[in-house]
Amino acid sequence: MEEMLRAIALGIVQGLTEFLPVSSSGHLELAKVILEDHSVAEQSMLMTVVLHAATALSTVVVFRKEIAEIFRGLFQFKWNEEAQFSARIIVSMLPAVFVGLFFEKEIESLFDKNVLLVGMM
Repeated sequence: MEEMLRAIALGIVQGLTEFLPVSSSGHLELAKVILEDHSVAEQSMLMTVVLHAATALSTVVVFRKEIAEIFRGLFQFKWNEEAQFSARIIVSMLPAVFVGLFFEKEIESLFDKNVLLVGMM
């Protein structure tokens, strides 16, 4: 039951901070410290990933009409506004892909140290 309450509290923190101009990941780590969450690094990372995935899913649900419009435009196979928008999104994700692929171990090691919290705030 205590774990469930922690998960709910972390979900609330994630939901409130994701779309504000503050670091939702930093606030999640801060909330974990406040809630005395002593999970091992893998569990902590999994919880963070699940919370971010839930946020992404809820965003897709809210913007489903706009997303469907973009996909309809993409499948016209023309260089239209939707294709340009999609290309920009893909290009904007390349730096994150690069960092994730080449620095995976370093990033994972940060999740069991408080330096992550300081860096994200």
